[in-house]
Amino acid sequence: MHSKEIAVLYHASCPDGSGGAYAAWKKFGDSAEYIPVKHNRPIPTNLEGKDLYFIDFCYPQSVMNAIADKAKSITVLDHHEGVRDVATRFPGVFDPSHSGAIIAWNYFHATTPVPTFLTYVEDGDLYQFALPHSREILAYTYTFPLSSFEHWETLVREMDDPSQHERIIATGTLFAQYHKHIVDTGILHAELVRFEGYECYLASSFGEFISDTGHTLALEKPPLALIISADATGLRVSLRSDGSVDVSALARKYGGNGHPAAAGFRIPFGTAVPWEPVEKKDENPRD
Repeated sequence: MHSKEIAVLYHASCPDGSGGAYAAWKKFGDSAEYIPVKHNRPIPTNLEGKDLYFIDFCYPQSVMNAIADKAKSITVLDHHEGVRDVATRFPGVFDPSHSGAIIAWNYFHATTPVPTFLTYVEDGDLYQFALPHSREILAYTYTFPLSSFEHWETLVREMDDPSQHERIIATGTLFAQYHKHIVDTGILHAELVRFEGYECYLASSFGEFISDTGHTLALEKPPLALIISADATGLRVSLRSDGSVDVSALARKYGGNGHPAAAGFRIPFGTAVPWEPVEKKDENPRD
């Protein structure tokens, strides 16, 4: 099979990263290869001699340099403050005021208005929820597979059709209520730990429930919270802050990265966790 000369590497398991990849797909179609990537996972091979686009994601400087030595070109489209120093060393766009999906759309389609759906993706990714019915619409749209650009095409078409809005909002309202139930359940089982000198809550969650769980707990007991989830090789640790602590700096200590108020890292199984339980004399009211 003929190797494609363009590869798009985008933040995996992330609506914003997938939205950025969709923007690239609208530009390149089947002429490019689309590769979801994560930190602390194997780096894709066979990138030599290709035009590479990194969307909503950037490896550490040493890894990016090694890739650049063999690639034909590298373009970085990112907004994570934690990788500013790396991202700005390469051609592309770094803009923390926008999400990766919007940056990618404006880069690849400068003269075409941004699809309504992508503005909602940004609203959720930046944790603003300022657009009308944002939580309901996102709850509806995120039930579709993120990896399918055809599904993204359907969502973009529906969101640009005013006649579909009432149906989307009504359906999304039910999903949003269930979303809140899952988040509330995770919060109920949170436990106190000591991490990097802070006494904070730790809870388990997954997927699209992580941010709401973490942000709620960080506000309940400032300045931060830890949310963990497991996969076959280790723990994913998501950090959320009330804004007074830069959790991306904490994440970088453990090989991760992110935003000042939302970041993460991984702990392989067999590695000691960097927190310890806080023993309370009184019964934990969450038990």
